[in-house]
Amino acid sequence: MIGKQLYSIFLEYRGGTYISQINSLTPLEALTEWASSVPSEDLITWNLRRPELLSVIEYGSLVPLADRVNIWCLTGVDGNHEQLLLTLVVTAQG
Repeated sequence: MIGKQLYSIFLEYRGGTYISQINSLTPLEALTEWASSVPSEDLITWNLRRPELLSVIEYGSLVPLADRVNIWCLTGVDGNHEQLLLTLVVTAQG
């Protein structure tokens, strides 16, 4: 069984690109744990509510990029119909 992996998470939202990293067991867990742990100050700066972010992850479809290894993306919209794009990359394996 593979242990935790380091994931790099790229959020593209409202003209900005925000990068974070988190250790987790699976890609979906990484996104959920990240969304739950994003500092409130960042969410305020981004003008994004945590429940909206978690909802995009919960109801979205994490899609592997074609012809690539360990890279996924997920898109969704917030309550104001603003699109966000999450890209997840395995940066290091544990």
